[in-house]
Amino acid sequence: MTFSAARLVAAIAALRGFEGRDLGALSAEELALFEEASAAVYRHAGVAVAAGAAESMRRSCGAHGSPKPSDVKGRRRETAQRLGIDERGAQQFIDAGGDPEASRHKVVRRAFRGGRIGAAAVEVLERTLDTIGDVPEGLEARLVAKAERLTLRELRRACEQAIALHDRASLEEKERRHRDQRELLVGRDHDGMVTLRARLDAASAAPVLALLDAQVRDVLQRRRDDRVAAAGDARTAGQIRADALVALAQHCLGCAEPGSGVRSEVVVRLDHEALETGLGVGTCDSLGGPISASTLRLMAVDAAVIPSVLGGDGLPLDWGRSRRLFAAPQRKAIAERDGGCAWCLAPPTWCVVHHVRFWSDGGGTDLDNGVLLCTGCHVRLHSTEWELELRNGLPWLIPPAAVDPDRTPIRGGVARLDPHAIP
Repeated sequence: MTFSAARLVAAIAALRGFEGRDLGALSAEELALFEEASAAVYRHAGVAVAAGAAESMRRSCGAHGSPKPSDVKGRRRETAQRLGIDERGAQQFIDAGGDPEASRHKVVRRAFRGGRIGAAAVEVLERTLDTIGDVPEGLEARLVAKAERLTLRELRRACEQAIALHDRASLEEKERRHRDQRELLVGRDHDGMVTLRARLDAASAAPVLALLDAQVRDVLQRRRDDRVAAAGDARTAGQIRADALVALAQHCLGCAEPGSGVRSEVVVRLDHEALETGLGVGTCDSLGGPISASTLRLMAVDAAVIPSVLGGDGLPLDWGRSRRLFAAPQRKAIAERDGGCAWCLAPPTWCVVHHVRFWSDGGGTDLDNGVLLCTGCHVRLHSTEWELELRNGLPWLIPPAAVDPDRTPIRGGVARLDPHAIP
């Protein structure tokens, strides 16, 4: 494979334009250009690192075509030492550095060689495509486009969705395995405190997380609304969860029928056909990944199920200017659309409904003017030059010129993770 440093040289030339500059004196736009130039150098240098690491590993193969396990470990360790990273990161560079034209996933490897995605993204994408096997036309390119715009964590979630949509049988098998492996271990630490360690399947975890998230959100909301309460309650989120678990146990012990104790609302999302047939994939607000329709149907036996189309009972979903706060049915409808914070994808239970056109500027309390944002992103939107719009009923985030000179819109909400949608 022929190596070219042209892109790396160009990236360094752009960065050299800041030579001798005081970074503290840069304008916001200049700092954004500096960060982009630095990132470009980082990405293209990674291509060079990967090319060398892959060639070194290739030479370890010798005439037999495959290296000895000891050689693989040694080469990986040498790469890790040179870069000052762990061996997993080193292996990612080794795996990504081969000739794109000799790879099964040419679109992925070309994107890496062009400095558009990193070695860690290559690992996620190729593992996803290998798992799917018979990859539908265009899916590889769509996932690569997402990798260019998403964080690695968001990319993993998008790839989970892609796998679930194309291999529902494997998803259901994984859920059965998780169900069999569920456990709660009780112990004590060296200081005598009781420890709990749990591993739960999706159906078991959903009501637990819904309860704990609701308790944390309620306490934090009351702190913001009541300074007196805030001054007297300094509990961390972990302490709030612990107190909620204790309160639930005390409540159940005091009930005549403990089995009918407090029930938190668990929102599951799947289309009507999947609900009836049990075929398909959906989601649960309390959990991050895809869940098979068959599991969601079982969960719906004990959980409050929110229909996809709200307002069927005559509850008003659009209030105009008659009230400032969004009603519960409106919140559920917006949560159905956004799936969580439109910016960072935090769960709906962590979010408030934000007026896209501010209430103070005449915006109405209507579905076409509301979007879910967690508290942190809500504050960030109000205090920065980022903009948020609804286009065809979906949220889009528009970065300021200081972040992206082209101000390319970024799809908001869980639609950003849809493997079939544009980035």
